[in-house]
Amino acid sequence: MAQNAHKETDLYTMEYDEEIDAVVFYWEAFSTGEQFRDGANDLLAFIKEQDARKLIVNTRGIKAHNEEDQQWLLGEWLPKVIDAGIEYDVTVHRDSVISQMDMEEFYEEMSDLDFESMVTADMDEAREWIAER
Repeated sequence: MAQNAHKETDLYTMEYDEEIDAVVFYWEAFSTGEQFRDGANDLLAFIKEQDARKLIVNTRGIKAHNEEDQQWLLGEWLPKVIDAGIEYDVTVHRDSVISQMDMEEFYEEMSDLDFESMVTADMDEAREWIAER
């Protein structure tokens, strides 16, 4: 994997993976509120810097975000990500039925946004799907 780490913190790591031509973001620890939004906005700036069209967000290291953070993602952050050029997005969730249901419900709320997405518990599947785009 030809990955180029851009930034590593206690909360997240982000990199550009040349092999799949995508930004890859790993939430390493749970965060909420301003701390969560700062990490998400760092990711947005990196997407713009890379002029990226594809994104993988790996959330396997954390549990679900609170309702306020989810609404901020949907209402403010995701439209900016799409405006920045993201056309394809994969979210990798914890390997549990509850995590899968939470992510599917979250993505149902995004169905009117103009990008193609998938949800999986398998990073290899995420990389394969995004590489095909």
